[in-house]
Amino acid sequence: MSQVDTTLRQIELLALTLQGPEAEHWRIAFVQDLLARYRSSGDITFESVQLLLKQHEQAFLADLETARRMYRNYPHLLQESPGQLEVARTKVAHA
Repeated sequence: MSQVDTTLRQIELLALTLQGPEAEHWRIAFVQDLLARYRSSGDITFESVQLLLKQHEQAFLADLETARRMYRNYPHLLQESPGQLEVARTKVAHA
């Protein structure tokens, strides 16, 4: 197994062990897509990484705009009381 294969396997294992909000971070999806491309072609180039990163950036910006519209149009649905925030923190801490 090459050093690249070993490193990619370690990154993949790290991505699988993350839970909660960390597991949903855009970097995890980016690395998983990068791994899939490497496995299918056996090669990673700067151009392919740049293209993939651009695709993830565009998806992130689209999701961000959707979240902003939701917050502008439905702020009452997204505001949490202090009690709800404490319950959410407790759930995350015990997960």
